[in-house]
Amino acid sequence: MKIVNDEKKRNAFILMHQLDTYLSDALLPSMRLMELKAGEYLITQNSQATHLYCLVEGKLQIERYEINGEHVVFSFEQAFCVIGDLELFSAKDEMVFSTVQALVPSYLLALPLSIVRQKALQDARFLTFICQQLSKKLYQSSLKHAQSPYSSEFKLRRYLFFKTQQEGLSFQLEKRDSLAAMLGISTRQLNRTLAHLVSIKAITLKSKSITVLDCECLSHIDNVCE
Repeated sequence: MKIVNDEKKRNAFILMHQLDTYLSDALLPSMRLMELKAGEYLITQNSQATHLYCLVEGKLQIERYEINGEHVVFSFEQAFCVIGDLELFSAKDEMVFSTVQALVPSYLLALPLSIVRQKALQDARFLTFICQQLSKKLYQSSLKHAQSPYSSEFKLRRYLFFKTQQEGLSFQLEKRDSLAAMLGISTRQLNRTLAHLVSIKAITLKSKSITVLDCECLSHIDNVCE
């Protein structure tokens, strides 16, 4: 990870995501533009939380290894999202809960937690902003938990359907082992389900590129597609 000393680019990202409406003049000068290469780690679990990060371009994978060795992928995050908001309200020596890795070249705006604690925790606009981000994460977590009793096909169909809402009918699929971990299924189940969706002409799949042919099938609330 490196600091990008480009004031014009930094300010452009601030305006693009309207951060000037949530962050006071006391905070904005302290934000630094950071660049992550694909595959590079932003933070790792059990390290000390030092910054609040705003993903302004790119894509991140949020993951964790449990004590038993299980690999849990919580989400794939795209701009705009905030990283470190949970740690913000923890004790200063609280460890980072998750590992965050860039899946593609990414840009983030970094704000030291020490400055946030000094200058922003009494600011209603900033607190509203953080509450909105936490609310979004809680909603996404609730959706994922609600899907846990369902089949691997249902979970994948719903995931692909939501992807079409965000990225259109054609998009790149994440690494299959990571996607399977996030959906709570095995990689074998994922591969089998992808092959089934191709066979019924719900999607086309070439390497990592997916094109959705039948959104109605993906959006079915039933556990299977006909």
